[in-house]
Amino acid sequence: MYVWIWVTIAAALSQSLRTAQQKNLQPVLGNLGASFVRFSYAIPFAWAWIIAYSFIFDVSIPILNLKFFFWVTIAGITQIIFTVLLITLFSHRSFAAGTAFSKTEVLQAAIFEAIILGHIVNPKLGFAILLGVIAVFLLSLQKSKLTLYNLYKSLLTKQAALGIGSGAFLGFCTVAFRAATDSLENDNLIINASITGGISVLIQTLIMGVWMLKYAREELILTFIHWRGSSLVGLFGAITTACWFYAFSANAVAPVRALGQIELVIAVLISIFFFRERPSFKELFAIFLLITSIVLVIIFN
Repeated sequence: MYVWIWVTIAAALSQSLRTAQQKNLQPVLGNLGASFVRFSYAIPFAWAWIIAYSFIFDVSIPILNLKFFFWVTIAGITQIIFTVLLITLFSHRSFAAGTAFSKTEVLQAAIFEAIILGHIVNPKLGFAILLGVIAVFLLSLQKSKLTLYNLYKSLLTKQAALGIGSGAFLGFCTVAFRAATDSLENDNLIINASITGGISVLIQTLIMGVWMLKYAREELILTFIHWRGSSLVGLFGAITTACWFYAFSANAVAPVRALGQIELVIAVLISIFFFRERPSFKELFAIFLLITSIVLVIIFN
């Protein structure tokens, strides 16, 4: 019953490690290169898992249909845009604050899920999600004083536009991925989630690879030169995708994404111990609110 909780936590942890490695590679590969390796280097790991799981547990690959390809392509494209926006955001803000901005997607995912899938959260769960969004906005203030003017001012910055924009694309793509997985006529959630992830990284690598070949060839070449660091991104990316997709299939998207905000707590720890970035008291208070929101999501779901 609560498997989705542990899978979501695993997804958040893996995603934090993947994003940290992407930030680490950004100065070398550039924004596009650091984004591209998230898809291209995930292919061998994603498909090795699909083949191994299918063989060991004697599970057949589900038949793919037009509805599946429609949603997985839309989701893949919007995830590419989200990834580029997020990596670009790290040029302007700390790792923790950059990750926080993208987490506005929780509220946006709830809206998209209601429109596309017809899933509406209950009032208590909605309050818990809203509390988490408030915590995200507190993090967006960074070193500024907590006033309505500073909050308003922070929302008009380039960083806020990048963060909220990345959140919107992430919120939409998660719902679209859920729609793609739901279109598969198979009762095994693990293989459905895995095949959705495997097909999506193939589509994303093809689309982004062709675009970079024409407009960012230098960065594309660098992704092959620095294959060791890029492989780590691919490994964590494949694990993250499989875990997220399983959680989306096992439960509604909004509460899964709300619980997934535990990634921010992990991001702050990585920010402190790996990138040597010091969070302010206000940022720590926002993290406390976020943890409260996560606990309430588990209770009210």
